[in-house]
Amino acid sequence: MSKFDHFNFIGPIYDLVFGRSESKKIVELTELRKDQNLLDVGGGTGRVTVLYKTISNNLLIVDTAQNMLRKAQEKGIRTVCSQSERLPFRDLKFDRIIIVDALHHVRDQQQTLDEMWRLLAPGGKIIIEEPDFQYFLVKLVALGEKLLLMRSHFLAPQKIIEMCHFSKDATVELQREGGIAWIIITRQPT
Repeated sequence: MSKFDHFNFIGPIYDLVFGRSESKKIVELTELRKDQNLLDVGGGTGRVTVLYKTISNNLLIVDTAQNMLRKAQEKGIRTVCSQSERLPFRDLKFDRIIIVDALHHVRDQQQTLDEMWRLLAPGGKIIIEEPDFQYFLVKLVALGEKLLLMRSHFLAPQKIIEMCHFSKDATVELQREGGIAWIIITRQPT
């Protein structure tokens, strides 16, 4: 496995190269209210988190790539440098947690999902946005990332869903559109 940190290397130009489409489906699915807080796991430069700035001021990105986090800070977003498998926050802290196009990059996907569940407040939602591995183009992207020695490990949406049955308090829903899958996990209110 490569020790080269691809995301720190491309951090300064990430938004120019990858940007964010005009689709705000993630924002709609999140249903964030003004009085709620949001954690963006693997949020990098904040290219997704900025979509929530008109809704709430309580936004936080966690990522390991410091060069990407600097770009998020320039956008006025609070950041914490941490691995997704060991998030430095108290239990049940966040109303909404998102992980966008990042689950396939973490070292331990199950541990990352378990950490997000640990942090999710009653009545909260986790939204996982990932490329839908059933599409041929996504399989080509996965191959390309392997050739670049990235530590990517793409999962089919059904496999992610199987990993998200945390307790009887969790409901899991899948939505798909144009090569993207959204897995929405809701923790029932107490």
